[in-house]
Amino acid sequence: MKKIAALGPANTFSEIAAKMYAVRNAPDAQIELFPTIRRAFSMIGKKCDIGVIPIENMLDGYITQVLDLLLHSRLTVIDEILVPVYFAFAANCQNLDQVKRVFVMIASQGQCSDFIESLPQNVEIVITESNGESLEKLLNGNPNDGAVIPSHALNTHNFALSIDNIQDYLNNKTRFIVIAEQEAEYREQFDYKTSIAIIEGFDRPGMLSDILLSFAKRKINLLSIISRPTKESMGKYHFFIDIDGYARDQNLKDALADVRKSGFVKLIGSYPKAEQSIYIRDIKKQLPEFPHNPWKKDEQNYIHDVFVTKGNDPYQNTLKALDAIDTTPVKGKRVLLKPNIGRVATPDSGVVTNPQVVAAAIDFFRNSGAAHCAVGESPITGVNIMEAFELSGIAEVCRNRNCPIIDMDSRLPVEMSLPNAVALEKISVCADVFDFDIIVSIPVMKIHMHTGVTLSIKNMKGCLWSRSKVQLHMLPPVPLCDDKSLNVAIADMASVLYPHLSIIDGTVGMEGLGPSAGSAKEFGVIVVSTDAMAADTVACELMGVTPSSVPHLRILSERGFGSTDVQKYRITPDSWRSFINPFAALPENLAVKYPNITILDENSCSACQSTLLMFLKRNEIEISDYIPDGGGLTIAIGKGHREVPVNSLCIGNCTRKFRDHSIYVNGCPPVASSIMKALKKRKEEG
Repeated sequence: MKKIAALGPANTFSEIAAKMYAVRNAPDAQIELFPTIRRAFSMIGKKCDIGVIPIENMLDGYITQVLDLLLHSRLTVIDEILVPVYFAFAANCQNLDQVKRVFVMIASQGQCSDFIESLPQNVEIVITESNGESLEKLLNGNPNDGAVIPSHALNTHNFALSIDNIQDYLNNKTRFIVIAEQEAEYREQFDYKTSIAIIEGFDRPGMLSDILLSFAKRKINLLSIISRPTKESMGKYHFFIDIDGYARDQNLKDALADVRKSGFVKLIGSYPKAEQSIYIRDIKKQLPEFPHNPWKKDEQNYIHDVFVTKGNDPYQNTLKALDAIDTTPVKGKRVLLKPNIGRVATPDSGVVTNPQVVAAAIDFFRNSGAAHCAVGESPITGVNIMEAFELSGIAEVCRNRNCPIIDMDSRLPVEMSLPNAVALEKISVCADVFDFDIIVSIPVMKIHMHTGVTLSIKNMKGCLWSRSKVQLHMLPPVPLCDDKSLNVAIADMASVLYPHLSIIDGTVGMEGLGPSAGSAKEFGVIVVSTDAMAADTVACELMGVTPSSVPHLRILSERGFGSTDVQKYRITPDSWRSFINPFAALPENLAVKYPNITILDENSCSACQSTLLMFLKRNEIEISDYIPDGGGLTIAIGKGHREVPVNSLCIGNCTRKFRDHSIYVNGCPPVASSIMKALKKRKEEG
């Protein structure tokens, strides 16, 4: 069993960072907490296999002690983690003016300076070694003691007085590095950064300029540069530099060779950039199962109801359909609304759930006696979820109703086993899901290029944590099965992540190249049911899609999760078929739509697919200028390629292994503008 060294005591951000690393990389690891950073560092390679050490805060900058330790160590950095930092003030008395003494870690004092300076002048400030120590001293302190503590401690302790979010800046973050004795295996799907130290060799005019020029002339981006005194004589400094790129890429190797002419270069580490910023308010143990469906009927021959409405007002459409639902199970329950906001798009795009549909759902559940209602989402890789909520209009709807919005990637996931699954053994589920009694899936009616359609069952993929969603696109073929492993995996997922209520938004759907590069289709339809299979089956019929042709629905039907036959359901109104308005299907051959372009797609995820298709859609005319006369352009995406033609346009980190003989565009996913830059560069270079 691996051991991870971190700064203690318990309840520090260091412990959270260590647990984050363990969940993703070493689930069985044991975390050892030490009283100081130096002590934790010294245990790496001795008592502990690896260490998770704080190195930089967004407000206070680098922790110089850690830089000095790295300089004189043979250890190497193998990973990094970003943890948003939220602080609270807690006290053993009920009023601020009763506080006489405050415990605070020195770094936390700097990050909460505005609040601390607002305290009465006679308050004694006591500096501690860690946030955990501040908490311990408060718990064991006097009636007039207070402390600056991590906000997540408010979930496990009750205080007479507590004030949350006292940090000077709400987007404060701390970067932690993961340190080991040896380099980690290179992971081609990630963007890398490299950290070096330039040990002072000889001083001369222009030395620093030459170092910087070594990177600039090769167009290598420097992420940070900081100096530290050598401690040998005044005015002598070492330089620490963070560089964008992998240390073994030839371009960076050449630059480092140049830099070595100016001094000794110590490679501190080359490692994946932090995948996302994660803040954990509470750390939950694995939970046994998905919440029970309060509407579930045990009768074998029970006929599920499906309610369909059509009109120009999405708010009234939704309320009308929901009014037919029995509200008895809602009273006193906590309700999570899961719309489709996985991408940054406007409500008329057909990409995201209409905000008025969400507004109607919030009002319905509150009026039905729900104890709590919130809206949550885990987006595709590379999407800023709060930006997506804003542009969709849902953020404004929630603000107007004082309804919480949840970034469901902001906590550690819950690992769920899938005992009867075929393609998946387990999934990482967003922990917020288990804080609610009722989960409502609110997707957009869309054609999907890989799954046929994306409706209420497929929408639950947005309850999978962070990048774990990508794994469903990278599974090996299922033996003795003709279905794509992705479709089998969605059916596996649905065996445990099955929504309690479905509200399918057909206000504006998407046809053609869905889920994000197709055409918006105004439809004005809402479908509601307490059974997801029933809702999805009826929605397919309304879209002109044969339900049994949708692989994951057919597989679920074969497994006994319902039927793809609309005759098995009671559908209101009787005239619902008059609403049918067929959606344009996915083009059978993209080569017809984009002549002279060949797309090679092997196990790509939705993020890269969307980037590529939106790029082609927006640059359909201009792109022809960058295709050689009489030739064509081959574009490769996905991790499953064994080889690609020379000079192919390889998009995304999963195609990195072909970068030496292709036009490589990095990123996970890459930015669409970088694809055009790569094509322009190829044309300029001939």
